[in-house]
Amino acid sequence: MTVGTLFVLLFLFLVMGLPVAVCLGLASILVLLIYSDFPVGIIGQKIYSNIAHFPLMAIPFFILSSAIMHTGGVTRRLIKLANALVGSFTGGLAMAGVLACMFFASISGSSMATVVAVGSIMIPAMYEAGYDKRFAVGSMATGGVLGILIPPSIAMIVYGFVTETSVARLFIAGIVPGIFLGGMLMLTSYVVARRRGFKTGERMSWRQKWDAFREAFWALLLPVVIIGGIYGFPADIEFGAIRIPQGALFTPTEAAVVAVFLALVISIHIYKDLGWKDVPAVVIEAAGSIGMLFFIVVNAVLFGFILSNETIPQRLADWLVAYNLSPWVFLLAVNIILFFAGDFMDPVPIILVFIPVLYPAAVKLGIDPIHFGIMVVVNMEMGLITPPVGMNLYVASSISGMPLYDVMRAAAPWILVVVFVLLVVTYVPWISLVLPRLLYG
Repeated sequence: MTVGTLFVLLFLFLVMGLPVAVCLGLASILVLLIYSDFPVGIIGQKIYSNIAHFPLMAIPFFILSSAIMHTGGVTRRLIKLANALVGSFTGGLAMAGVLACMFFASISGSSMATVVAVGSIMIPAMYEAGYDKRFAVGSMATGGVLGILIPPSIAMIVYGFVTETSVARLFIAGIVPGIFLGGMLMLTSYVVARRRGFKTGERMSWRQKWDAFREAFWALLLPVVIIGGIYGFPADIEFGAIRIPQGALFTPTEAAVVAVFLALVISIHIYKDLGWKDVPAVVIEAAGSIGMLFFIVVNAVLFGFILSNETIPQRLADWLVAYNLSPWVFLLAVNIILFFAGDFMDPVPIILVFIPVLYPAAVKLGIDPIHFGIMVVVNMEMGLITPPVGMNLYVASSISGMPLYDVMRAAAPWILVVVFVLLVVTYVPWISLVLPRLLYG
């Protein structure tokens, strides 16, 4: 009765159009007031103890570093490099947009930030080059989903927090699937552009490509330092009297702080597109996103506390195992559940609400937690471009000026590409596990 009331209230508040965080919190509080005699003070302590985790501290720093780099000219230089590399191909401008999304995803961790940073530049550029408006908006709205698959990834941090899975291993596992999805989107751009007869971009000389690479070098160095610092070196490295030991240099959370420091140095002292006087405005802008995200986390943790108290995850896991579902049928069921959840909720609350219920069953069926996590993140990507709550659709509509309904139609064909990648990632675990096994055994 308690759980049934909880989900009925949640669905009712979602239908009423309340923000997701408010829906989760209000439904949880009402259920606790009606069915439980828990002291309010204990509930508050429980919420605090659940969110006072070291890995979660990475989220605000990655959001802040993304805001600094977008304002500090990093995005513009990455787009210039991407255009220099693939812009001369048929559909090269769209391919360059996807490649720029891959570059920016490796330093942002956020899908919406990727759409804003790259889409605000590439969508107008594609308009001017004669690309179809729907094609331009659809490609950038979809390309932005790479922001939560290519590390660093806020969604992976939240999944690691919920399941107590190594965030470092999740990060390394997302690289190959991220490149695979990016490659499929670029291939789709090429095929569609060739069929529709879109113009090819201007061929650039090797000198121009080198100049673009030189300008973007410091921006490209950021993900190398972040990922390299998390996984470390395979052997000791010595530079005269300086000795760097084998192994990781910092944790993913500490890497987020390093990212903020490097973003400030690059934007202010190297590119000089950002001044110290501009930093407070950037921090205030990032604070809004950070506050909104943690408001969702707090209320989702309260929602999850009720489910755990009612032993729903364990009971569901036992029920699924008792039915002798094969792993592939279970994974298909999970994809269907998360697909429909993605139509109404953002990635973070979906992970916080559904994964504590589904993860125990996955473990009992022998599914690798890293593989399961990457599959979940790719599913979250699909939710970002499916109506009615696909956040990338709203962002693309805002930066392009295209009505939301037209943006939904523009993104619809691209969803098929993400579905194909999701199925491959789901049923070919090697794609997710090859790098973790190579590094960790």
